[in-house]
Amino acid sequence: MPVGLIGRKMGMTRVFTDDGEQIPVTVVAVGPCVVVGKRTEEQDRYSALRVGFGERKPKHTNKPRAGEAKKSGQKAPLKIREMRLTAEELAKFEIGQELKADLFQKGQAVDVVGTSKGKGFQGVVKRHHMAGFVEGHGTHEYYRHPGSIGQRKTPGRVFLNKRLPGHMGVERTTIQNLEIAGVDVENNLLLVRGAIPGHKQAIVVVNPSVKARAAKK
Repeated sequence: MPVGLIGRKMGMTRVFTDDGEQIPVTVVAVGPCVVVGKRTEEQDRYSALRVGFGERKPKHTNKPRAGEAKKSGQKAPLKIREMRLTAEELAKFEIGQELKADLFQKGQAVDVVGTSKGKGFQGVVKRHHMAGFVEGHGTHEYYRHPGSIGQRKTPGRVFLNKRLPGHMGVERTTIQNLEIAGVDVENNLLLVRGAIPGHKQAIVVVNPSVKARAAKK
C-alpha cells in the first residue's frame, strides 16, 4: 500500500478548468509529515510506517511519545498514524524523513479518512432517515416520533442496535475515490475535488485510493 499523508482540513474554495468549468475543492494542508517510527515483522508481526503530523506541546506529551520523538530526532508530533506497507516498501523510508505533498499528483484518486461533524442529539427522522408519522387530521404532536418499539412477552425487551434517537456524528468516516484537483508542493497543499469529512481545522488522512489500485491490477 502506498504511503498516505496526515493533514488539516482548511476549508473549501473553487478552481476553474481551461474550459471554464467551476470545480468545488477542499483545501488540505498535508504537512510536512515526518517518519517517527517503523513496525517490523520480526518485532511487531506486521510492517507499517509510523507517520507524524504537527507538533505537540511538551506539557501535553507523555513519556512513550516523547521517547519515540527523541529517537527520530524530531519534536513530538500532534498526531501519529500507521501506514501499512510491505517489508520492501518499508525499507525505502528512514526515521526522521519528511513526507510532503509531492507524494500525490493532479488527477490521482484518493480516499480521505476523517471524523464527521457532530450533530448532537437527533431524532429518528434526521438520524436514520425515517419517514415519520402520518400528518392526517387525527394526528397531534406525533409527526417525527419513532413509533412503537415494544415486544411481546417473548422476548420482553428491546433488541440491541434498535434504530432510536441518540447522538449523531463524530464517527470515523471514509470518502472513497475523490480526485486530486491540484497540488501546491511549495505550500504543502492538496486540492481535493468535493467535500471531505470533518469541520474546519479537523485532522484527516489522505491515502491513495484502494479501489483505483485494485482496478489497475
